[in-house]
Amino acid sequence: MLRQGNAARQIASRHHSLIKRIRAMVRSGHLLHENEILLETPNLIEDAIRSGVTVTTVLTRAEASPGVRELIKTIPAGTKNYEIEPKLFPELSSTETNPGIVALAKAPAWHEQDLFAENESFIVVIAGIQDPGNLGTILRAAEAFGASGVLATKGTVSPYNAKAIRAAAGTLFRLPMLLNLSARQILSLLRREKVSLLASVARGGKSLAEIDLARPVALAVGSEGAGLPRELEEAGWRVSIPMTRHIESLNVATAASILLYEIARQRQAASDRRKDD
Repeated sequence: MLRQGNAARQIASRHHSLIKRIRAMVRSGHLLHENEILLETPNLIEDAIRSGVTVTTVLTRAEASPGVRELIKTIPAGTKNYEIEPKLFPELSSTETNPGIVALAKAPAWHEQDLFAENESFIVVIAGIQDPGNLGTILRAAEAFGASGVLATKGTVSPYNAKAIRAAAGTLFRLPMLLNLSARQILSLLRREKVSLLASVARGGKSLAEIDLARPVALAVGSEGAGLPRELEEAGWRVSIPMTRHIESLNVATAASILLYEIARQRQAASDRRKDD
């Protein structure tokens, strides 16, 4: 925790380099800069600490709430600590109800072995999704249903978009991700690791009940408008969610969550059967 007596340094000028840096991140909506993530809410700061992420800098508004003062006590010793003039603080966060604290934390560095360390890998491939809220929701569902990692194509919105970070609710700290890959790179990785690809399509695909999901699998989801790139769709088993004929398609985050749940359910059932044998 921050050592008692570790007084916060005061910042009263909007021209301070740290203020200018964070303000630029907020204005761009992209909260990753030089391998540091801007954490805009107390929940994200707490989640980062619980996940073992290094919090490098904490900034609090002068006259912050008692809850913020309690949170500061949990920040590891050695973290840079700044107190900001109240008039400057609104520019340091894109949230409307920030109680007076933001922080910078080191972004996790993931490698291929982090995604494929398990014998029965469960990968999510995200191709071209542009809505950051949808992306964050998919990432959160991926972690919730036991995915071992995420591969994202070039052209997919950044998971470090402010809205994506909030929707993912801390998943960025724990779920291994490799970003900005080509479809060819993704397929090469999956083949090398002997992972079967499931290509989600709105209509005409197989039901997941028809496929052996106990093996290493990857579920690919694409944008609502364009769908999956042809290279990915043609390389995998096409799978669909049964729907009434009146509905053309589901929101991509909703569809991904349903598919991820069903894959996780079947894989757990297969694991339970093996234990009983």
